[in-house]
Amino acid sequence: MRFLFLGTASGMPTGHRRHSCLLVEENGERVLVDAGEGATAGLLQAGIDIDGITRVVITHTHADHVTGLPLLLQGMHLAGRTRPLSISVPPGRVQWFRDWLRGMYIFTEKWSFPFDVLQYGDRVHEDDAGGTQGLHILPFANGHLDKVRDLAAKHDVPTGSYSLHVSGRGGSAVLSSDIAALDDVAAMAAGCDLLVVESTHVSQDGIHALATAHPDLRIICTHIPQEMEDALPGLERRSALQTKGRILYANDGMEFILENDTA
Repeated sequence: MRFLFLGTASGMPTGHRRHSCLLVEENGERVLVDAGEGATAGLLQAGIDIDGITRVVITHTHADHVTGLPLLLQGMHLAGRTRPLSISVPPGRVQWFRDWLRGMYIFTEKWSFPFDVLQYGDRVHEDDAGGTQGLHILPFANGHLDKVRDLAAKHDVPTGSYSLHVSGRGGSAVLSSDIAALDDVAAMAAGCDLLVVESTHVSQDGIHALATAHPDLRIICTHIPQEMEDALPGLERRSALQTKGRILYANDGMEFILENDTA
């Protein structure tokens, strides 16, 4: 299973990191997890043919996770894509996405390829396990948006935010996306080979404690806030000393191959 980190910034715009976007590839399937600003540029810079993207999965609707989606669709259209594309989004957000895209004149009737926005669990171009042919994706709720629940309710906006359990022949991983606390993903990650965890809303001490508790778990930290940049060399040394390098820190363009001989 291949993980290509296309956008590793926090919500704060920065000149050297794009916003949240991760490509997961398994058995010829390419699933894009989130599409923050710069997602298409990241794919092209990495030499990825955007026509090969099988599916897009959105974890929640903060701007740094979704604003690259319209330009990705536009790029596919202008390049003459014909294969279908499904866009999986949290419950209650389907109509919002459809209206948003129509507001930018992204009409299915004029697009070069069929696409649809689907709620998690709906199946178009997917297998019975809720994933693609080689990749199985299970969303599970986290508490990232709980802090805005009351205000969102006043505006009639759902507050679903999700992490993902991803599995295939190469092994299994948890992709935290944005979370409220490590408890949101710790139990699910305990049985996996890899945890990709955000570093803006959780502490490095907590991440190291999780690595210590699960000595076979590899961890990649992403969603790097600006205030953490200067500390990265020291954190990498700490990882080497305390976890034998099992904690890595992502940058845009970083590739990680997960191989599990028993998978």
